[in-house]
Amino acid sequence: MLGLALVLLLVPTASKVHHKKHSAPGTVVLNGEKTQVNWTDGDSFKLKEGKFKGSGTRLQGYNTLEAYGPVHRWGEWTTHELFELAEDSAPHAAMKTWECTTDEKKDGYGRLLINCPELTKHMILDGYAMVYSVDGPVDEQLLALQQQAIKNKAGMWKKGAPKGLVTSLHSLGEPDSNGATTAYNRVADTRTGAAVKREHQVRYDTCQEVCEETDGDKSCMVYVPFEKRYKNRPDCLQ
Repeated sequence: MLGLALVLLLVPTASKVHHKKHSAPGTVVLNGEKTQVNWTDGDSFKLKEGKFKGSGTRLQGYNTLEAYGPVHRWGEWTTHELFELAEDSAPHAAMKTWECTTDEKKDGYGRLLINCPELTKHMILDGYAMVYSVDGPVDEQLLALQQQAIKNKAGMWKKGAPKGLVTSLHSLGEPDSNGATTAYNRVADTRTGAAVKREHQVRYDTCQEVCEETDGDKSCMVYVPFEKRYKNRPDCLQ
């Protein structure tokens, strides 16, 4: 079985998480039109005006840490330290006005796909994001910027860079799985930028920590079903 999670642990009870407001107002020039947006994290924003007003978005080419709670862990980082960095990614993205384009295509969650080339470089070089390619070739210039960020110990690379980072978890039996007999986790290779599916047949519990290994390096993420990330939040996100 490919990519079976190595460690499945229940996260111990921790002190209450003190959330700061990680969203941030900003401006982009989308398809030539200046547009007010609200950054909800470092790789997505909601459009506040214009043709696509009210639409959620997903920026292409990079991925930031999840900002809905302390869910990431690797190396010497704690989940709460990485959560603080994730919360800072939205205001970091909002600090300038970026030129962006869209061909109006959407991802599987119905979010408008957006490309902001200079923003992508900005987030990767400052260590707030990782190169992230689900399909197709990876931009070698972005990979070079990521290696420079790792060398500089910028942002999330301050305590070193594992060869692979878990970026999303999916449990067997999720509501939209349509009876599938396998699920998958996605792991981004920090050397190549490829975000690869790792299939498994495990049914995760809410707040369960799942770890994946990449060539001897381990990274972990706490599983929280999508429907519990923002409403009826479990104790591990409080």
